[in-house]
Amino acid sequence: MTTPALPTAATPRKHYHDIDGARSVLMFLSVALHAGTVYAPARPWITGNVDRAAFFDWLIFGIHLFVTPTFFFVGGFFAVLLLKRQSPASFLWNRFLRTVIPLVFIALSFNMVEHYLRWGDAGGQGSFLDWLASPAFVEVWASGKWQLHLWFLVSLIPMFVLSAAVQFALPQDSRLRSLAVTAADRFGGLIGGSATFAFGLVLLACVDTANYASFSLIPGAYDLIAPGFQSWHKLTAEFPFFVVGVMAALSPRLLAALVKWRWWMPYAAAAAFIFQPYPNAEQGFAEGLVMIFLNEITIWTLILFILQFFHRYFSEGGPRTTWLADCALSMYLFHHSLVYIYGQMLVDVRWPVWAEFPILVLLAAGTVIAMHELLVRRYAIVRLLANGKTDVAEIRRQPGLFAAFAAPRRDKVAGSTGLSPV
Repeated sequence: MTTPALPTAATPRKHYHDIDGARSVLMFLSVALHAGTVYAPARPWITGNVDRAAFFDWLIFGIHLFVTPTFFFVGGFFAVLLLKRQSPASFLWNRFLRTVIPLVFIALSFNMVEHYLRWGDAGGQGSFLDWLASPAFVEVWASGKWQLHLWFLVSLIPMFVLSAAVQFALPQDSRLRSLAVTAADRFGGLIGGSATFAFGLVLLACVDTANYASFSLIPGAYDLIAPGFQSWHKLTAEFPFFVVGVMAALSPRLLAALVKWRWWMPYAAAAAFIFQPYPNAEQGFAEGLVMIFLNEITIWTLILFILQFFHRYFSEGGPRTTWLADCALSMYLFHHSLVYIYGQMLVDVRWPVWAEFPILVLLAAGTVIAMHELLVRRYAIVRLLANGKTDVAEIRRQPGLFAAFAAPRRDKVAGSTGLSPV
């Protein structure tokens, strides 16, 4: 079996609206995830709010199971598609614009505002300039805490570099390329049936379990590789999801098997989300290993159910999908600090928590949408910093929020694309 042929000018580019739609919706769901931390007893350092409920621990841990792993799967999938039509150098430049620039911009602006507020909530006193001159500010950068939710982008960057290096080092007719495609294709054939798909979930969970367990045996695996960066464990914990995304892009057969609708998956995903098996420090090695396996099979069940759901119901694309895809990065970048700011403002509000939580979600998401519509879509410099693009003229020709959601679902935006790993 040979490597799939690269698209030519005469070959229409396939748009994966379902996968891009899943990524976009999960970016929006991240707002609820982080708003939940304001009210979760397990996260007492998030603002000074004391009105908390155990339900939010269950909610945020459940969402955590699948949101970020799905992002890494999508990152690997679209990295391959981009490398099929770009040189490694062009790919890296594209990823620099779309990943590094927004990372630096948010880290130096919104994340610093959030860290200043966290410092005040923890008992720090003084102005923003006082905080900049304090040991707490140095600790934020030396410990890597500056990343906050941006750790996802920090972890993706080495994976993109590795992808470009492999593309550069291996000739198109390389035996290794052929073996990779063959392995992905055969795995797709193996899990095509319903029972064998369940076996595939077990196999994927075993690989992830081995990946996690290996770090418990490596000295220093949980220490920072460099000041302000990440540990080897943090850097590679999500790598298997990226790799499976790569495999799905290499093999249409595997992709078809992964997104094929199976009647029992909604029930399995519901059970996985409800029970949420997590390992903890009090467990012994053997028990912890079992819990890691159950945790990983839960994660893969949720990821693949999401992909199957969006493939079944959201493959058509259209103005809504296009708008969501364009706004998704803005939502990811900006919402975290806004959740903290609004959460702090609501500390002294004595509303029932069940009413306050949706208000916090709507305030944070609504502010990001307004920023996206009024700034990111209109000004080239803002779009570059927050989106890695300068296509303001082109994006303004596409429907905005109200026009996109007012349009009939059958309408599609010509030339819409979802080829964006982040």
